[in-house]
Amino acid sequence: MRLLFVVSSLFLLILFSAPSFAHKYETSVGVGHQYGGLLGVKVAYKSAQTKYYGALGLVGVSVGMQTTFSKGSKHTYGFTLGREELQSEDGFLFVTYDYHFNGFQQEGFVIGTGLGITREDDGGFLADKGDIETSTSATLTLAYKF
Repeated sequence: MRLLFVVSSLFLLILFSAPSFAHKYETSVGVGHQYGGLLGVKVAYKSAQTKYYGALGLVGVSVGMQTTFSKGSKHTYGFTLGREELQSEDGFLFVTYDYHFNGFQQEGFVIGTGLGITREDDGGFLADKGDIETSTSATLTLAYKF
């Protein structure tokens, strides 16, 4: 998990130091793995059709990217990678799909889903013990973009 921390830190460093020509930053709040588990905040660096993000939640962290099928679309697909202490304290990776009610470029509500893998051990978030179990899982995302 140290690798995830290093990758997340480098991603956020690049995110906040990148020049912003035709790009903009976006902040959103939501629930789901894209937001680090329960309730979280996502900060994204966004172009016309793609965004790269990092999120910090009450019980976890995640990084990922999303892109649209076409310019002006309300549909996006992408991936999210991270960890959260309730279901996947040893990491998760999901392929995601989101629907943006007002469009990808506008603020508003977002609902999404994803399918992927989660990894956890017998100790849960209290201890690292036992075998690490990898299982398939679905995720649900509910959010609001500012």
